[in-house]
Amino acid sequence: MSRAGRMKLIRTWHRRLAPIVGVQLFLWSLGGLYFSWVQLPSVKGETETASDLPPDLKFENFLAELPPLMRNSTLPVMRDIRLGKLLNLPVYRLIMDDGHAETYNAITGQLISPISRSTAIAVARADFLPESPIRQVTLMEQPVGEYGGPLPAWKVTFAHWKAPAIYVSTQTGEVTARRNRLWRAYDFLWMLHILDFGHRENFNNWLLRIMSLLGLVTIGSGYYLFYLTAGTAPIRRRRKIKKR
Repeated sequence: MSRAGRMKLIRTWHRRLAPIVGVQLFLWSLGGLYFSWVQLPSVKGETETASDLPPDLKFENFLAELPPLMRNSTLPVMRDIRLGKLLNLPVYRLIMDDGHAETYNAITGQLISPISRSTAIAVARADFLPESPIRQVTLMEQPVGEYGGPLPAWKVTFAHWKAPAIYVSTQTGEVTARRNRLWRAYDFLWMLHILDFGHRENFNNWLLRIMSLLGLVTIGSGYYLFYLTAGTAPIRRRRKIKKR
């Protein structure tokens, strides 16, 4: 194929691909700009969170005997036992899996779970440092877009400019997720970045592979057109000089 024929063919496909690929390149650049400028601790809500250090249990009174609690548990399988605290109360957490657990008062042996609404509010207030009023408290029993943790869970939303939502497990009383406006923007741009519109975790989806290949083809064809055009520029100038 002649030089002019190659230029025509490549220019045609370059113009067809550029409007499609250009949108995705813009979104990739926009996402990269956001990811590089917005600090991850702010996205995760860690800048407004109380210390995540494990509580000091050395001097707590774990008086309730564990064997009777284990025998009376309604969990069909028990895979883990954790000592911890729920607010200022020492507790035993009997764990079956992420979605099934029981929490007991470690002093009296009383079953605490499912955690009440008022306890969930207290846990959320202790976790979120800024003094902000509660906007809404919702019991989540079905997965939602921004939360895929253990269910059921209490969603405690604060009247703060970041619109933070603290998710508290009804079975353990632990904070299982923190969400805010920065996180939601991050999550949306991340979805557009990896083109996984479902779980937003799959880097190996075919849409991302195809768009990446088309991006390389578009950029490569643009540079090749530049090479071909640059090679013909001196010839055109010489022709103009001869005509004069």
